[in-house]
This record gives sequence, C-alpha cells and structure tokens, in this order.
Amino acid sequence: MEKKEFKLEESFGYHFNIIFINTKRLMEIRLKSYNLTHLQFSILINLYKNNVTTQKELLKFTYGDETSITRLIDRLEKKGYLQRKKCTDDKRKKKIVLTQSGAALTEKLILCAVKVNKELTENLEEEEAEQLLRLLQKVTLSSNKA
Repeated sequence: MEKKEFKLEESFGYHFNIIFINTKRLMEIRLKSYNLTHLQFSILINLYKNNVTTQKELLKFTYGDETSITRLIDRLEKKGYLQRKKCTDDKRKKKIVLTQSGAALTEKLILCAVKVNKELTENLEEEEAEQLLRLLQKVTLSSNKA
C-alpha cells in the first residue's frame, strides 16, 4: 500500500478551522455594535430558529459546557433578550424563551449573518455556493456520528 504524504493545505479540518476563525471574526465585528458575542448570537439564533427550549438542548448547538452556557444565558437574561420559565410538566426544569426584544434583535442579527455568508462566498458562483452548502451538510451529518 502506498503511503500518502499528509499536506496540511489538503486537510478538511485545516480549511474548516480557517473558515470558522474567519466567520467568527466577521460575526464578532458585526455583533460588537449590539454588545454581543458570537456565542450569545448562537444561543439567540437557536432559540429563534431551532425550537430549542432548554439549557441542555442549547449545549448540542454550542461548543460550551453547562457553566459557560449558564453564564451566557444569565447575561442575555439581564439584557432582557430571554427569560427562564418553569416547565409545566416538570417544575424543576426551566424553559428558556426569547422575549419580544430578543426576537426582534435576533431578526436583525440574522441579516448580519446573511451578509457574512455572502462575504464568505463572494468568490463563488451562486451554483457553487449552493453545491458547497449541500456538501457541507453531508460532512456535518458524517461528523455528527463521531
């Protein structure tokens, strides 16, 4: 069997990492005027779009631990963007819901995310961007098995 030399510039992980870093940087620039971080944005967007309602569910969509998620939720709650409500079926659990101002802000932030996506794909034709998204979705499914 032929041994293939590892080339960093041909590694998926290398490119995913660079894209993540640049995407985070671009989002942080836009979020600065709202006094938010990309992790706070992640919480807001997941509450808004993914029907996430608990802290445990939020952990699946962010790369934090329970303590950091708790602090992020606390900060967003102090800013008035979300609130904790008791679950009707289990009084020990708390649902996390967006407030009206949190939902309105998230709608504005979605526009920021759309602009960032356009910037990231400005060197691609529309068909290429659509194909890239389909391929990334497949890679995401594969990576979720790990």
